[in-house]
Amino acid sequence: MSSNSLISVIVPVYNTGLYLKYCIQSILEQSFNNWELLLVDDGSLDNSLEMCRSYADNDMRICVLHQNNKGVTAARRLGVEHSRGNILCFVDSDDTMDKDALSVMMAKMTDGVDIVTTWENVEKTISGAEYVNRLLQKNTTLSLWGKLYRKDIVVASGALDIRREINIGEDHLGNLKIALLARKVYCLPDAVYIYRDNMQSVWRTRIWSLEYEEMFREEVKMALGEQLRNYKEAWYKFQLYILYDLIRHNVSFSYRIDWIANLLKENNVYKLSIREKIVKYVRNRHICRCILLLGHKLRTL
Repeated sequence: MSSNSLISVIVPVYNTGLYLKYCIQSILEQSFNNWELLLVDDGSLDNSLEMCRSYADNDMRICVLHQNNKGVTAARRLGVEHSRGNILCFVDSDDTMDKDALSVMMAKMTDGVDIVTTWENVEKTISGAEYVNRLLQKNTTLSLWGKLYRKDIVVASGALDIRREINIGEDHLGNLKIALLARKVYCLPDAVYIYRDNMQSVWRTRIWSLEYEEMFREEVKMALGEQLRNYKEAWYKFQLYILYDLIRHNVSFSYRIDWIANLLKENNVYKLSIREKIVKYVRNRHICRCILLLGHKLRTL
């Protein structure tokens, strides 16, 4: 692939007028020049749309799209539908990128590589299958941002065809769908994407519930489909992590729920972490939570 291929940078925008100019400016200042910027306003109620249009009036590389509020996934999907590049880069509108971000990532988008991901522990090329395992076990970044994707596999995977009810973890689910079709993934430790921890984000303001976690579990299971048999250990640990989240966020549940009961009685030879062993073998959620909290304070987990 040419190192000068067009990159379509897609930014979903919703009520981020306080931060949007910093996001757009960081893209305008990229050392890699062959990009287009699609700003997708998702029914903002502040001045975000006007700000987007103002930037577009001064730069032909910027396209502004607008829709009634449908959520971040629908906004990204609209951006992809109007994109011209064969490489996609998703950026959240309250974040920024280092000036060399696109250059650094694009240099690794060689033949056979379908995804370049940053913020990793080591620099190496892995298979799509290994990336699926990492995503299921949450041993990699789960976001759609901070990465480059070949457009064709994003479209073919249906990564953005996610119902709106999935408004937490949609990046995780989308990445899994893409990874299932990926040949190779290049992992970079470079922190070229600058994430803003917005305390008003959906993630920060979420209310944990058993109903949502079970719905998300089913969505992941459906995404894996027949390939689930190739990821039994990772799927097992993914479910243990859901149970861990329920416990640590003090969500009420019964150990008699089918998937939980089956999970805990399953005999396997998987190598479990201390945290995973606690979640599996301590069958009282209150006691388990106390042990987990103590373990975190003592930094033993």
